[in-house]
Amino acid sequence: MRKNKRKKISRRQFLRQAGQVVLSGGLLTIMPGCRSYSRSYDLIIKDALVVDGSGRPPFSADLGIKGNHITTIGKIGNNQARRIIKANGLSLAPGFIDAHNHTDVQLLVCPTADSLLHQGVTTIVAGNCGSSPFPLTEEMLAEEQKYLREEYGLEVDWQDLAGFFRRLEASRPAINYATLVGQGTIRAAVVGYANRAASAGELQRMKQLLEEALKQGAMGLSTGLEYSPGSFASTEELIELSRVLRDYAGIYATHMRDEEDQVLEALDEAIAIAKKAGVKLEVSHLKIGYPRNWSKIDALLDKIDEAAHRGLKISADVYPYTAFSTGLSIFFPLWVREGKKEDFLSRLKDPKLEPRLRQAFSEAEANVGSWEKVLISSVRTEKNRWLEGLNLQEASTRRGVEVFTLVRDLLLEEEGQVSMVCFAMSEENLKIILKHPLTCIGSDGELAATSGPLYRGKPHPRYYGTFPRVLVKYVREEPLLKLEEMIRKMTSWPARIFGFSRRGLIKEGYLADLVLFDLKKLDDKATWANPHQYPEGIFYVLVNGQVVLENGQITGCRPGQVLRNRGNGQVC
Repeated sequence: MRKNKRKKISRRQFLRQAGQVVLSGGLLTIMPGCRSYSRSYDLIIKDALVVDGSGRPPFSADLGIKGNHITTIGKIGNNQARRIIKANGLSLAPGFIDAHNHTDVQLLVCPTADSLLHQGVTTIVAGNCGSSPFPLTEEMLAEEQKYLREEYGLEVDWQDLAGFFRRLEASRPAINYATLVGQGTIRAAVVGYANRAASAGELQRMKQLLEEALKQGAMGLSTGLEYSPGSFASTEELIELSRVLRDYAGIYATHMRDEEDQVLEALDEAIAIAKKAGVKLEVSHLKIGYPRNWSKIDALLDKIDEAAHRGLKISADVYPYTAFSTGLSIFFPLWVREGKKEDFLSRLKDPKLEPRLRQAFSEAEANVGSWEKVLISSVRTEKNRWLEGLNLQEASTRRGVEVFTLVRDLLLEEEGQVSMVCFAMSEENLKIILKHPLTCIGSDGELAATSGPLYRGKPHPRYYGTFPRVLVKYVREEPLLKLEEMIRKMTSWPARIFGFSRRGLIKEGYLADLVLFDLKKLDDKATWANPHQYPEGIFYVLVNGQVVLENGQITGCRPGQVLRNRGNGQVC
């Protein structure tokens, strides 16, 4: 017999045939070779330190992924896969869930969700603080159309949640998106912007609009009770409206009526609404503003604990910063902000109202302590762009006017659209809230990017850094919680709060939303002076089994899903 002769090949040729590509940073990816065979997995992640989201200690394991799902956790041998990522001991966690986000139309502008993916966020809960891009009356639709055309060149082709979901799904977002419906938006659509009680007929119509949104997939109702027109609703109106949630297992998420002097009374109201309506309660961005109120922290958390002990399903989200961010107009009381934008601007211009406006502004200054604690974060016009990043005292000095005049004139010039950042919270209180077992992590931010239409202003660093900052500052540098405990607050706990089906855990049969990161190299780079910076140390992000961030770079793959409330406590 003739002997078979083996042809010698070089190592380079062997690797090319096997389809192996060695990447920097110790990560190994195996790409498909030219042979045809039946593969057990589409993707294998080898040698990861798995932080599974449950709160139990990390463990070493491989992960096998088939399609959208995790199919195997354990030691995977030489099974064939279309791709292998060799983690070399890096931390592997479930995709982070942002429990409180304000992204909606921004995903139509930037469907690759850049600032979110770079943080490891794979799912967001939007529609918070009483505001959502639906439902829209014809008049509201025209206003939204004008605004979005000017801002982003977007056309608005929806009025209800079903229409918005259709538009969002057509854009193929890279992340999973779930949303609440805003009570302020509903009230504007029915009652308008006036400070008055709703009639019986108007209340019925608001309940119908809420029910329609819930049937179309909204997870619940959000309120922003410091903002008009939602703030004009009485406690009784909110209870009656929230009762609609009960039949759809919806949640009541509230930016409370006050987060400073009356914070305890505001929490009492929130708890009463949820209890009487028979629904779950999520307290938005739990905090206490201004030094004179910081000592109320124990009483605040005692109220939450007592409500939970009595059977209320209650939770809260928190962001890891001691400054809040909102519109500069917040320093004027509700009677000034009542009505539409034009009404607000008209009152600012009215010389007869100036003494009252000055008095209200002086009271706001006493609350803040110093206008040096308030930064101008964004404006609309180019002529005022130089003011972004300055505090109010600096800006007023450079303009040569007093702070009141600066703020009034700036709001008039920018048609009310000026954002600010205010340093008002205690670091010690923040740590206490972060450590509380019923809190989860929410950024209270929006989608942003370091280029393109979403690169603007000097926004709160939470837009870019919330989730890395939690791990860097409060796990690695100041060990407030263990890694597995903090990851739970970013994954399985918010998934449980909002009823996300098969998300939030690394578990066989669960959807493969995953984050691979190096805790030692993790760096939250966003600062107050330069917030438009992506973090470092997050190497891979997967959404529904697809790689959307690879070696810290957006891949362009967009496998995100719209998550709908099915009315039975499950969102999928």
